[in-house]
Amino acid sequence: MNSEYVLLSRWQVDRSRESLWDVLEALLETPDPLPWWPSVQVTAYDGDNLDVRAASGLGYAVTFRLANLEAQRPSLLSFTSEGDLRGRGVVTFVELTDGISAMDIDWRVATDRRWMRWTSWLLRPVFIAGHHIVMRQGEKHLNAWLAAQDG
Repeated sequence: MNSEYVLLSRWQVDRSRESLWDVLEALLETPDPLPWWPSVQVTAYDGDNLDVRAASGLGYAVTFRLANLEAQRPSLLSFTSEGDLRGRGVVTFVELTDGISAMDIDWRVATDRRWMRWTSWLLRPVFIAGHHIVMRQGEKHLNAWLAAQDG
């Protein structure tokens, strides 16, 4: 039973790479660094570890901790994850055009929930679809949230 996943996403964001970095850096100084993302709830954050619950929109949720955050301004964030999703992620920030950037998210995880491991042979496409739903929602709501901050 293969419970390992390579989850790749690209978010296009209506901000320059530097401006986006500034916003994300400021959010990391708050109790909830993800206020724009309705399906991802921050359950605890101590400035080093971010505990979240992500609802897939497909009837299940996962909980995990993002830790070991390493930042290389303004181009890269990396982290580890533990809990239901165990692995490592890298977010690369790319300047596309003036005022528009991309966040390339590469998250390589294994599922640690028993039912997810046991059913991965059948439900792998559902788990991947759930991830893509959550990520598309994150991109959409981040852009809306940023526009509201400007307005």
